[in-house]
Amino acid sequence: MSSDNSYTTYNARHYNPKQVAEKFIWSDSFGELIQNDHSIILGARGCGKTTLMKMLTIPALHYWKSDKRASKIRKEIPFYSVYISTDIYWDVKYQTYGDQLKEYGSLSEIISHFSVNSNVFTSLCDTFLNIINLELNNNDESKEVELCTYLMKSWKLEPTIPKIIYIKEALNQRIDAVNQLIQEILFNYTPGDKLPHPSFFNLNFESSVEELIPKFERIYNIENKKKWALCFDELEFAPNWLKDKLFTSLRSRKQYILYKLSSSPILPSELKKALKGEYAATAGNDVHLIKMWTVNNEDFSRKIIKSFLAEDINLNSFFGSNELYNKKSESYINGSDFYKQILSLINKDISFKSFLLKKGIDIEKPNLENKTHQNVLYRKIKPIVYFRNFFIEKNDGKKVDLRSRKKAIELYSGIEILCKVCDGNPRWLIGILNQIINKNKNPRKVSKGIQYDALLSAANRFQNVISNIPVGNSKLNITEIVERSGLYFKSQVLSSQFKMDPDGTFIVDIDEEKVNSNIIDLIEKGVYQGAFILVGSGNDSYDFQIRGQRFKISYLFFILYNLPLRNYSVTKLSNVLKEGIGDVELNQTSLFN
Repeated sequence: MSSDNSYTTYNARHYNPKQVAEKFIWSDSFGELIQNDHSIILGARGCGKTTLMKMLTIPALHYWKSDKRASKIRKEIPFYSVYISTDIYWDVKYQTYGDQLKEYGSLSEIISHFSVNSNVFTSLCDTFLNIINLELNNNDESKEVELCTYLMKSWKLEPTIPKIIYIKEALNQRIDAVNQLIQEILFNYTPGDKLPHPSFFNLNFESSVEELIPKFERIYNIENKKKWALCFDELEFAPNWLKDKLFTSLRSRKQYILYKLSSSPILPSELKKALKGEYAATAGNDVHLIKMWTVNNEDFSRKIIKSFLAEDINLNSFFGSNELYNKKSESYINGSDFYKQILSLINKDISFKSFLLKKGIDIEKPNLENKTHQNVLYRKIKPIVYFRNFFIEKNDGKKVDLRSRKKAIELYSGIEILCKVCDGNPRWLIGILNQIINKNKNPRKVSKGIQYDALLSAANRFQNVISNIPVGNSKLNITEIVERSGLYFKSQVLSSQFKMDPDGTFIVDIDEEKVNSNIIDLIEKGVYQGAFILVGSGNDSYDFQIRGQRFKISYLFFILYNLPLRNYSVTKLSNVLKEGIGDVELNQTSLFN
């Protein structure tokens, strides 16, 4: 596998179900998704939503052999999946010819409905074929003829050979014909003319699916009937009318229809009415919310890392263990490396010495083996102690002198770092692993320097990605907000006053005067890209707005700003963005200027 680009190393959108299955690693999110209920997967770009949705399909489950649970799930999964990938061209009014269609009334909306219907019908054909060939192994041509007769009639198709593959061809031909019709209207009609309106423009994918599924089950004599899940992937790209229809349908009319939807973490505000009304589907009761950033990401990351190495390789031995984040009890004994770090910091950081004295700690011989102090003090301050000791030359309580160190290799290497740094995003992690493995020459161990360089390279790549995201009329970009946040939190960790719980996350101000709408738009785009991660958002609530939400910057950026990988105290975003960030000189100017 090549590591030329960490962010396109693996993208399930470009893989067929068999390829997805061959690379699939079980996660708790998949365990939730296969339940017999409506589900919404929410997560940033690259977090694995498409992989999970494609793994619901019959071919993916058929080719999935790498996990002992695979066979049981294949037999017991309670629904057939109809996978529908959102096409950006569904939202016609935002396409190149969208402005031209504005003069023709509701035509752009009609074309959008037609495009979605056609895609759903094609996906339903694929599911029918998969059931027939992989589950039923039924080659009875008379049954296929009967089914296709219904399909042609229901979808108002021109007569064709009654085989499903030709039904799909007919659908594609009709899509091409509609594209030609659009061009004809644009060139040969004027606003106000009566436009062509073929009868298939009146089709509705929901009612059509509800009509055809019972016919398919009857024709093929399916006795152990399952539900049918319409799996709409990447709804952040879908037109608003479709999002409103799908989220409203979470309390579906037909008990045998399920909806499995995926979208970005913050749902469009237009959906608030559909999901907050008196008769709306409620999370935890009618629909299962799966927030990708709240699951056990470190365990999932460890499985991915293990899949890249020989079976007999121990991850701790290969990558080494990071003293800051491992949970070894040996860290909290007198004479340990942590003990030495504390003594070293006491000698050069007067604020740390004062902090320990106030906590009743003997600064000459601190006792790390005191169980009470271990739980309420030492475990909490451990990362801060390491970082301050590494970066601070001297702190007299008024001014902090920083050391001119460039590479914090010891702080950003080890298996614990690799498992945490990508926030559970498999695409980033795979890119980093490719780079590490390609540069490493030792089959049994990788140096800390190679790990650090790969992480730093990935962080710089990610920063470059978000810096190129269009920002409309804003004079700012996402990178500037990330940088301001990173530098502010760095100033908290390395300030003249030792803080056991420095500011490390921010909550977006409600007040428009404190944080304007341009910054809100940038934060929302950053959330979709994974630059900002929601913190503390429960799985029983929908999130519709940026304001009032708590975020951290992606752990991948922490290496750029010398931050420990922890979610520390929360402050307001306006505090992060304003000028004046403490007594550590970080060459920062206000974003409000």
